[in-house]
Amino acid sequence: MDKWKVIHAIKETGVIAIVRGTKPQEAIKIAEALYEGGIRVIEVTCNTPGYLTSIETLATAMGDRMCIGAGTVINPVMAQLVIDAGAIFALAPDLNPDVVQLVHEKKKLMIPGVATPSEMLQAHRLGVDLVKLFPAGALGSRYLREVFGPLNHLDIIPVGGINLDNIQEFAQAGAFAVGVGGELVLKEAIAARNFSALTERARMFIEKFHAK
Repeated sequence: MDKWKVIHAIKETGVIAIVRGTKPQEAIKIAEALYEGGIRVIEVTCNTPGYLTSIETLATAMGDRMCIGAGTVINPVMAQLVIDAGAIFALAPDLNPDVVQLVHEKKKLMIPGVATPSEMLQAHRLGVDLVKLFPAGALGSRYLREVFGPLNHLDIIPVGGINLDNIQEFAQAGAFAVGVGGELVLKEAIAARNFSALTERARMFIEKFHAK
């Protein structure tokens, strides 16, 4: 099943690449550069212009090598659209039971956003396999570590504000993986067509996460 394929890829690499605000015609070059750096899981956020085109393009060209998903999926209609475009997983900044239900009915992986223990447990009761701690940078790695005191059975992916300076802190605190956007998918490098910079950046993030 797609769901277990994505979970395995996330666990193996430790880093989900978040693509936001880029052009659909850049999607393949970005994904190929990240793939060369070891990234195997990539999401295109739904607040990116042309996101459905980007997802469809990536699913067609890279779907046999990478897990292609969608981020910022905030309602069931959007969830259906991204799945129809080829996304095999979805992330959200919030916990919406209707979105979770639709994605689960399609037998895809849903990773909702949570910030409190109550939200984490609600997601767990809805059958969610992984949750996204957001905004992780503001909450900090100590918050994650303390949450794991009573909730060490959860698999949590910190997202928001993750960079090369704090990724090890989150890994050491017990993060299942992390989601990284602008600190990995460098807009200035893309604008300069310097895609090798993304490859090197990907290697650095993956290495630091697994160094723990």
